[in-house]
Amino acid sequence: MALAPVIALLGRLISLFAVTMLAPALCALAYGEFFAAGIFAGSAAVTVFFGVAMIFATQGAENSLHRGVDFLLVVAVWPIIAGFAAAPFLLLDVVATPTDAFFEAFSGLTTTGATVIGGLDDQLRSVLFWRAFLQWLGGLATIVMAVSVLPMLGAGGMQVFRGAMPHGDHATIVDRVRRSAMTLSWIYSLLTLICVGALWAAGMSGFDAVAYAFSTISSGGFIPHDGFVGDIANPMIEAILMIFMVVGIVNFTLYWALLHGRPSVFHLDEECRMLYLIVLFAALLAILVLNQQAGLGALDSLRQGLFSTLSMISTTGFVYGLVEPWPTMLPVLFLGLVFIGGSSGSTAGGIKLMRLCLAVRQGRRELERLAHPHGVVRIHYGGQAVPEPVVQALWSFFILYMVSFAGLSIMLSVFGLDPAEAVPMALATLTNAGAGLPLMIGGEAAYAVLPAAAKWILCFGMLMGRLELVAVVTVLTPMFWRS
Repeated sequence: MALAPVIALLGRLISLFAVTMLAPALCALAYGEFFAAGIFAGSAAVTVFFGVAMIFATQGAENSLHRGVDFLLVVAVWPIIAGFAAAPFLLLDVVATPTDAFFEAFSGLTTTGATVIGGLDDQLRSVLFWRAFLQWLGGLATIVMAVSVLPMLGAGGMQVFRGAMPHGDHATIVDRVRRSAMTLSWIYSLLTLICVGALWAAGMSGFDAVAYAFSTISSGGFIPHDGFVGDIANPMIEAILMIFMVVGIVNFTLYWALLHGRPSVFHLDEECRMLYLIVLFAALLAILVLNQQAGLGALDSLRQGLFSTLSMISTTGFVYGLVEPWPTMLPVLFLGLVFIGGSSGSTAGGIKLMRLCLAVRQGRRELERLAHPHGVVRIHYGGQAVPEPVVQALWSFFILYMVSFAGLSIMLSVFGLDPAEAVPMALATLTNAGAGLPLMIGGEAAYAVLPAAAKWILCFGMLMGRLELVAVVTVLTPMFWRS
């Protein structure tokens, strides 16, 4: 396989990413962290040097893209960008090893939110900003990829995904990404600014408002302080975070349609309707369990139950707070929510509501076939019949997802983790739910003390979860490299 087209486009993306590294440099200057400003500026210079060198070494090669190269590019860009993003963490002595630096950067870019950094209250503001900003960039990259790339690659039944925004059905992958990025970036930025303004108006400091907004919109979960979100003790801030967690798990092309005079798309979208029902049922169940089994008052049960439900289904991973005794029903509920995840075309992880909807309809069709073995029953989604190859791809995705989950859990257990720790950590990285899931099911999120090999395994899980498995597995097959 010719790698020149991949290297050419990676060079462009790396050069573009280098520009974003100036943002934490400016933040460092604003807070008088001059050494950190130099580190970020120097990292940006090194990054752009590599990016430009790759461009000049492969001039014109990006014009020879084909389907195999598309898969490789989508998989390679995430860890390579994370490698450059990790440098400031290591150079500023935020972490002790390159493994920890890469883990933190990759967790941010994939919006997983698992962290190996302790003592957040004592960290430099520019470092905390960089963590949050990486999540924000990763969230934007996620929705652009979900809208323009994954349907084109046919990843796990994504062929049936139809965004509300035109992107050119016969355009190349580069053109689709460029058009989607140009349109979605300003919508994503606008929603982020609204979130920042609302948090600041509710009493949060400007810096914290930016950090929390970046984490919430991207469904990332990094917070700029030690402790839990409930420690803020501000109902208005909690309400704003809940609203924008919902914003983050809705198909972002629907916001484009809303801004173009089509508000009915939210009601017509099948994933949105399913999202409303699941959140309503899960929140009521969580509130009831917290009130009856944990002994919380009605208001506290409402606040914590609704917040935790939205945090889990959005795979943001915010932890409101821990209660004692821990109700046994909540771990089962939260595991189910992060497994489902949000809508296709959103920043959330998980299997996505579209696939859940198709799986339910496929199950219903099989029941109908029991009564009418010779009947022809078609599955419909979004007003269109779903082709049989898509249904087969859907079940292949589910099988691959469960095998990957089991494999990650087993590999973590090999490195000494108790199954009670390995299973939630594996699911948390595969669904990009981060540190919140292990804590919310009554365990620990001690990523920092894991062996280096376990951290690399978890990084691989983050990549599979962010790319929805199929692209990663395709690149790992020998047949791919022989093509």
